[in-house]
Amino acid sequence: MKELSLHLTLPKTVSLNTLYAGKHWTFRKKKKDEYKKIIEKELARYDHHIAKGMSIYIRYNARTDVDNNVLVSKFVADTLVANGWIADDSPQHYNRLTIVYDTTVEKNYCEVEIRLRDAYERDFNSL
Repeated sequence: MKELSLHLTLPKTVSLNTLYAGKHWTFRKKKKDEYKKIIEKELARYDHHIAKGMSIYIRYNARTDVDNNVLVSKFVADTLVANGWIADDSPQHYNRLTIVYDTTVEKNYCEVEIRLRDAYERDFNSL
């Protein structure tokens, strides 16, 4: 088992304020599904691993408050769970999130580092 870092470049997503400002649940689902496809495309650059735990470090450059970027974390974590990278996003498996405004990041993008703990490569041949 090893430590592994994944680096994803993602466009900014809808802010938390916008997502819950009187929007219908179908709007939220559509935004999440669209962003999940982008995350999966970025993850496809890596060999699939299964990890016991993770932390996420996000650097972003957009005109949103730091706390409004929590959806990047939520969507990334949900995608990792849905695709079998981690068991779930409970504190036992996902115990640290850092979000930092950083003007060195391309405008309207996020640089996301996912740090996987106790990771091993998934053996698709044994399925």
